[in-house]
Amino acid sequence: MSHLLGMMAAMDPIDAINALATRQHAAFTTAQARAAGMSADAITHRIDSGMWRRLRPGVLAPAGAPPTWEQAVMAAVLAAGPGAVASHVTAARLWELPGIDADRLELTTDRPRWLRLEGVTAHRVKTFLAIEHSVRRRVPTTGVARTLVDMSGRLTVAQLGSAADVAQRKGSLRLEDLRLCVAGLLPARGRNLGRMHAVLRKRLPGYDPGDSDLEMRVLRAIVEAGLPEPELQHRVVLAGRRRRIDLAYPELKLAIEVDGWDTHRTRSAFDADRARENELVVAGWRVLRFTSAADIAQIVATVSAALAALSRTAG
Repeated sequence: MSHLLGMMAAMDPIDAINALATRQHAAFTTAQARAAGMSADAITHRIDSGMWRRLRPGVLAPAGAPPTWEQAVMAAVLAAGPGAVASHVTAARLWELPGIDADRLELTTDRPRWLRLEGVTAHRVKTFLAIEHSVRRRVPTTGVARTLVDMSGRLTVAQLGSAADVAQRKGSLRLEDLRLCVAGLLPARGRNLGRMHAVLRKRLPGYDPGDSDLEMRVLRAIVEAGLPEPELQHRVVLAGRRRRIDLAYPELKLAIEVDGWDTHRTRSAFDADRARENELVVAGWRVLRFTSAADIAQIVATVSAALAALSRTAG
C-alpha cells in the first residue's frame, strides 16, 4: 500500500484516483483521494457537482461507473477500514463455492468493537492471521479454508466436503491449508469444528487433531498477545538441504520449534530435530524449542522476551 501511495503522489490527482478506482471496482475512499492530493473542498465540489457519488460513508465512485455486486462488497470493505475483509457467505460467493449465491454482505475484522454498517453483517475475531486473508476478484476476503470454517455452523458435513472438493479441484484450496486453519481454533458461535474435523478425517488419512496442531495454537496466541505474526513453516536451506522451521522471524533469525509428542517420539525424529537445530545455530539463527508440555502463556512470554532482546541488539 505504501508503494501504491508513493506512485499516486507522483501522478495528477484525478489520474491517480481513477487508476486506484480501477483496481477497486470503481470504489475509493475520501482518505485515498486526500492521499492522491485532493483537498477537502475539491472532493466536496466533485460530489456536489455530480461527478462523484457516495457509495457509503467515506466511500465514493465516479458517477458513470455502473454498480456491481463486487463494487458493493468492496465499498463495504473500504468503509469498514483497514483489516476488514469479506467473509462467510460473501466470501463463499466470491470463491464460487457450490450452493452459495446469496447477495448478503458479511465482513470480518479484528477490531475490539462491533462494526456497524447498513445492510452488512459484521463479525469480530480476536486473532485474524495473515495466512487466513486472501484476495478474490480484487476484493480482500478470507481464504477458502477460513471461509469453510466460518460457514461450518450453517452447512452440513456433506455440503462442506463438497465445497472443499470443488475448491481443491479448482486449485483454490489445499487440504493442508484447511488443516492448519482448523488447528488451534476454539469453538465459537457459528463455527462447528466437529464438522470440520469430519471433513478432514474423510480426506486426510490418519488425521488426528492432537499435538500436531500445537504450532497453530502457539501462532494464534502470539498474535493475540499483540506480537508480530511469525512466518508459518518458513523454508530455509541449511547445509545444502531444504528445511522448514515451525514458526520464524526471518529478519531477526529467530526460530520457534514446537514439538508434539506424537510426531517426535521416535529416535530418528529426535536425531533429525537435533541435527537441524545445530544447523540453524551454525547459520546464525537463535532457536527457541518448546514441547506440548509447555504452557502457552509461558511460550508467548519467552517469545516476547526474545523479540525484545533481538530488537535491542539490532538497534
